[in-house]
Amino acid sequence: MAKKIREHPILTDEALELVSARFRALSDPKRLRILNLLMQGESSVQDLADAAGLEQPSVSRILAQLRREGIVQRRPEGNRAIYRIHDPTVIELCGIVCGGLADHFSEGLEALGDQTGR
Repeated sequence: MAKKIREHPILTDEALELVSARFRALSDPKRLRILNLLMQGESSVQDLADAAGLEQPSVSRILAQLRREGIVQRRPEGNRAIYRIHDPTVIELCGIVCGGLADHFSEGLEALGDQTGR
């Protein structure tokens, strides 16, 4: 049974620009890696860099971009900056996309199994 898509309003050009900017912010694997780590909880720039296998300046640039987009939030703690996900819809969106990919690939694997006589 096909899922019913709920009605959605037609967006203005300005709204579409905002949506596009949000998707651009989420379109880079390194940014997604940082967000994935932040989904586990708050973290400092250096801890994120170590966990992601990236250089600290690169992680700082990524976090600055995500902060400008309102996706993450920064708070000072001593001489460190601690980051967390500020926009919970990002977590929801990642869950939807990951679930959709899992469904897509499991259907593909099932189809492949049918073709090989399994």
